[in-house]
Amino acid sequence: MKYQGLLSVLISLLGSSLGFVINGSGRENVNLHRVDNAILFAAAEAETNDTGGVVLVSLAGLGNDHELVGENMAKSVAAWLDAEWMPQEVHVKMGTSVKNTYISCRNKGMDDVAEIMTQVTDDLYERWSEYNADAFVNAWDIGNYVADYLIAKSGSETCGCSTTIVE
Repeated sequence: MKYQGLLSVLISLLGSSLGFVINGSGRENVNLHRVDNAILFAAAEAETNDTGGVVLVSLAGLGNDHELVGENMAKSVAAWLDAEWMPQEVHVKMGTSVKNTYISCRNKGMDDVAEIMTQVTDDLYERWSEYNADAFVNAWDIGNYVADYLIAKSGSETCGCSTTIVE
């Protein structure tokens, strides 16, 4: 098996890792990276090797009205949490935090989904005492939803494990 040695390394690292991403079709060279307890496989096309195998998500399709995108995302976060658990005011508050972080990131020129997701998570954690008593999820759950939301709304291809976006 082509990746048998790599698979052994992966299995040994998974015990202390929070998660991993595999990007590749089996025809590619795979590079293993470990970043903050996560394993990232960056695949590079063997034939072309010009794109690095990683397709970046562009947020340009979302437009420049960051307030509108943030507001729609806040509503979506609250609606998702309400549907998943039960309607609660804390869901609106967490959605508002997401909106404010998104607007701040975009106004600073950030357009990388992973950076925005991480900042959303960090901002929620900083104020988690306001949400913790009533929240059924944690900041990373919301950050992951934000990433799924941004990828879906940008028109990029999502995977089968992506959360269904609530309108």
